[in-house]
Amino acid sequence: MITLRGASVHFGARRALDDFSGSFAPGQVTALVGGDGAGKSTLLRVLTGRVAATPAQPGAVTPRTQLGYMPADAGVWNNLSVAQNIAFVARVFAMSSEQTRERSQLLLARAGLAQVGDREAGKLSGGMRQKLGFVLATLHSPSVVLLDEPTTGVDPVSRGEIWSLIAGAAAEGATVVFATTYLDEAERCDQLFLLDQGRLVASGTPDEVIASCPGTVWQAPAGAGAGAADDVPRATSWRRGDQLFVWTPSDREAPAGFTASVPDLENTSIALLLAGGATLGADSLDDAATAPGHPRASDAPVVLASRVTKTFGDFTALHDVSLAVHPGEIVGLLGGNGAGKTTLMRCVLGLEQVASGRVLLFGQVPSIAVRRRLGYVAQGLGLYPTLSATENLRFTARVFGTRSGGREFNAARGARAGARLGERALAYAHDLGRSPVGA
Repeated sequence: MITLRGASVHFGARRALDDFSGSFAPGQVTALVGGDGAGKSTLLRVLTGRVAATPAQPGAVTPRTQLGYMPADAGVWNNLSVAQNIAFVARVFAMSSEQTRERSQLLLARAGLAQVGDREAGKLSGGMRQKLGFVLATLHSPSVVLLDEPTTGVDPVSRGEIWSLIAGAAAEGATVVFATTYLDEAERCDQLFLLDQGRLVASGTPDEVIASCPGTVWQAPAGAGAGAADDVPRATSWRRGDQLFVWTPSDREAPAGFTASVPDLENTSIALLLAGGATLGADSLDDAATAPGHPRASDAPVVLASRVTKTFGDFTALHDVSLAVHPGEIVGLLGGNGAGKTTLMRCVLGLEQVASGRVLLFGQVPSIAVRRRLGYVAQGLGLYPTLSATENLRFTARVFGTRSGGREFNAARGARAGARLGERALAYAHDLGRSPVGA
């Protein structure tokens, strides 16, 4: 049993963890839930001993030899093969060759990685790298397993496989604590802690947290007409799929056209945050006529792929794929590991040459000049870890020749752009059915 009592962490004037108390038991899976800056990673770092909390927490830090830790970036060495990653970690923990062989074979089989031992980790898909990160974190059979958002950005199939690995570690008696933004995963845990800006908002089993839902959550079909959306306060309303929700502090304030909703973990989490003083912003909820996904028929597609086939040697990554993306659309590419999602994006960017078919970007063959008109977030985020946030902004602005009043892009403009981006992202989150906790 690991127990924290009144743990707080400060980084300068900022309090990253505020008076946290909680226990973590062997054989149980605990989820740390919350948005960006909630304190999830800080709490994990306290449990690893990398960050000291006040007051001191005797007995809260596990000896390194009994600790398995997977950071948010998976913690793999991209220039080493899968087998070399495993051999390196095994030597760090002084595992015998027999222990290494038996344990790695078991974990690689569970993770679906048994056939990729010779492949460089940097050439694995995102989901495969995350699974390899879990294998490395648990190779030495640790008694405590700490995972920092192990399934973020991973396809549904790989998420299921990673969850099986998590459940397997708990079944072997390990204390498992993992940070997540996926509330469907948190619902499967033995207990959860909901965090917001470093403070503990709620804790207990998923059912206990749901039972603690404050006030009332109301719902109405989002397509019931503009009137329903117009009559609800924007700061306490959100959209999930085809349903519009609004929270009120009591059950006596039903908005017109709304009925009481049976709370689930996602809506309860939002209600708890709103009850604590959070707001969802002042962005309007778009109606169906102006929501993303309704292109104007007169606009030519900005991306056009026609019967694209792409091969790598004898391997066919894409076969006869066609795609058209119009202005104003949000288009998702879905599929498991190796489905071809990244390959198609690289073909659209002109970073890969197609074997057959045609790709047009803004009506032209992809080129460096054409790519200056788009923004691209790579799987690795495309950030430079040795530069500060402002330096990353300035570097990118200089690459694209961005100017502001004759001066180079500066930190103030970056802050304003970031604020606008946050507002736009929140509006899209409302439209796409994403909650501030799950976004």
